[in-house]
Amino acid sequence: MFLRSDSGLWNLDEKTRDYICRNGFSQNINADFTHSKKEYLIVHKSGGHRTFNRYLNKDWFKTVLVNGETCQRDYLSYSETNGSVYCIPCYLFENQTVFSKKGFSNWKYPEKLKKHENSEAHKICVYKMKQRATDLGRIDTTITLQLKIETNYWINVLTRVCSVVKSLASHGLPFRGTEEKYGSSVANSGNFIMAMELVAEYDPFLSQHISKYGNPGKGNTSYLSFYTYEQFISIMSEKVLETIIKEVKAVTYFSISIDSTPDITHIDQLSFIIRYVLPNGEPVECFIGFIDDAGHKAESLTEAIFSILKKYDLNVCFLRGQSYDNAKNMSGIYSGVQARIKDVISLADFVPCSAHSLNLVGMCAASCCEEANNFFSFTQNLYVYFSSSTYRWSLLKKYNNSTLKSLSDTRWSARDDACHSLKTNWAGVKKALLDLKHDKLQKPLTRSEAEGLLRQLSRLETSFMTEFWNDVLHTFNKTSKLLQSVQIDLSTVVELYNSLFSYVKSVREMFQTYYDAAKEKFIDCNKIPEFENKQRKRKKHFDESNDPGHTFDSQNNFKINTFYVICDNLTVELNKRKSAYDSIISKYSFILKIYELEILQKSVKMQKN
Repeated sequence: MFLRSDSGLWNLDEKTRDYICRNGFSQNINADFTHSKKEYLIVHKSGGHRTFNRYLNKDWFKTVLVNGETCQRDYLSYSETNGSVYCIPCYLFENQTVFSKKGFSNWKYPEKLKKHENSEAHKICVYKMKQRATDLGRIDTTITLQLKIETNYWINVLTRVCSVVKSLASHGLPFRGTEEKYGSSVANSGNFIMAMELVAEYDPFLSQHISKYGNPGKGNTSYLSFYTYEQFISIMSEKVLETIIKEVKAVTYFSISIDSTPDITHIDQLSFIIRYVLPNGEPVECFIGFIDDAGHKAESLTEAIFSILKKYDLNVCFLRGQSYDNAKNMSGIYSGVQARIKDVISLADFVPCSAHSLNLVGMCAASCCEEANNFFSFTQNLYVYFSSSTYRWSLLKKYNNSTLKSLSDTRWSARDDACHSLKTNWAGVKKALLDLKHDKLQKPLTRSEAEGLLRQLSRLETSFMTEFWNDVLHTFNKTSKLLQSVQIDLSTVVELYNSLFSYVKSVREMFQTYYDAAKEKFIDCNKIPEFENKQRKRKKHFDESNDPGHTFDSQNNFKINTFYVICDNLTVELNKRKSAYDSIISKYSFILKIYELEILQKSVKMQKN
């Protein structure tokens, strides 16, 4: 087959394409470029104009790669007939650009050659030409050299970007800063740029890439911008979800846990967690995602749950458990979320969140009487008083090795820390308040507040409550941490609640122990205080006698109206919360008996051997 060297005269058909892919083509670099003459008109502001001519330049058949290497543009071919250059791969495989239709001849903008060779459509046509040559028994390595080098270069860049993204995302670190700019020593450029620059210090390839493409601006490819790592995060999250859903479908049965909390923008988000057991018996909890604007009504929450299960193609019939907090819209036995789901799947047993239930027990006990409320209010006021002034805080640290802690409405471990720090720093806090009370350089308000806090600290009730709540909250906090374990099961939950129940009953008999420990804090004082005797006066009716009736001394009054009230409240609430788990464990107790029987049989078999 004879093929003209002038690409503008080719008659394209399948035979022509096969011939060119197998044998190559002529670029006509040494041809006469006079036919490539193009005339351009320039109009001046004064109204005049002039014309000038441009021709094809032989240097435009070469390009400089990103690594600085000069390479031939083997895909171009000059047509003397048309006075233009054709991109042969695009010309053969009908890419809809000027390079394939009528040839490129706009010599005023030679940079369009670079733009074209980096386009996705051009690379696809080059790949098609290479693949066709391979099928015909010849691989044209020359024409695909540039594509290979470029591909390997960007793969190396993306490999490093992917590693940084995976590391930051797995540790839950933010990516962006106030100003995303490489090489900036002033602005907060964010963790992603910081990590990339750190890797570049030991990686010459990445260092060279950042120095050349670090701040390219919009419209330029660098794979170093937020758009790239956000795509990686999206791809990774989809892959993680795909793996989780695949595991859930493999084990068949699963349970769900739902909770809502407002984010920093005060928008309520519903977190969806799925729990399942692997074939090796290991329980797994996985976060699936947030559900926005699910509302607080049971009906809308139930619809949101079913929509998530449908979205990930999880069969609702295999749902075997549901766990929420103790809010009525979630745990209501008639119209709560758990009741609505059980109407659809009767085997989906509801298990209240054990850690949240324990928090509710503590909240009820801490607010059940006046002295309990006063004590926690005093603890927080004491922390606020010292922490609101650097001088007062430094004075407190002068007398103590540790500092006071603040309370928290949601984290009950913070209350344990606050009570423990007050007990540990009791003497130091008292000395610091005395110094502030008698310091005439302080403002009258500061001295008055110190005197009021010192008066409260000097009460026997405060000392007693410190000793009592320190023990109770410490035990509750340790139990709460155990209840939050992923590996915990219902039998362990019941055992922990039973142990707490027994502990509170034993604490009820330890009044004298706490009383003696509270009095020891006042050994250095001239006088040990006693409980305040607050007798409640009641208006008598006209037919009642003036007999005052039976009254208690201050110690028994505190014991009956404060200590016993708190202990009994803890006992009642624990028993109430525990009953929900007792009913569940009684349903599945046969599984534990089978397990115990297997252990017994193994032990008997070992003894026989």
